Amino acid sequence: MAHEINDNATHSEIQGCEKLSVAPGMDETKTTINQAFKKAARWQIIVTVAFCFIYLLFSSVNAAISSSLGGLVALAGGYAGVQMTRRRVDQTAGSVLIALLKAELTKIVVIAVLLLAIFKLYNGLVPLALIGGLAASVLVSGAGLGAVGNHKK
Repeated sequence: MAHEINDNATHSEIQGCEKLSVAPGMDETKTTINQAFKKAARWQIIVTVAFCFIYLLFSSVNAAISSSLGGLVALAGGYAGVQMTRRRVDQTAGSVLIALLKAELTKIVVIAVLLLAIFKLYNGLVPLALIGGLAASVLVSGAGLGAVGNHKK
């Protein structure tokens, strides 16, 4: 009678399978996160350099530096967020959600602190160029992360 009930624990004991201590798919998730960050970072750097050259051609050196600082702030925030997701957490839905919220909060705090430091320390700041570089870098990052799982078959 006990063999008629097909639950996972009993089934693995009958088949002689060993129990897993790590949730399945953990390594694939880390690989996907790494690939996503690398792709997003590549596009962030390309857009930041492009904006830097555009500001250099049509405005001033200070505007180009401000734009590049904005892109670097977004890149640093993204990196800090990825570092928060690399910590080991349980694979339950609640713990994954909390880990992602912590990573996003870390990203926002890093961006806010770096922007505050730039506003306080850089005397030749062009605020519009800084915000433009930051916005372009963040938008491209979101587009890059959204396109990671879209493979053409």
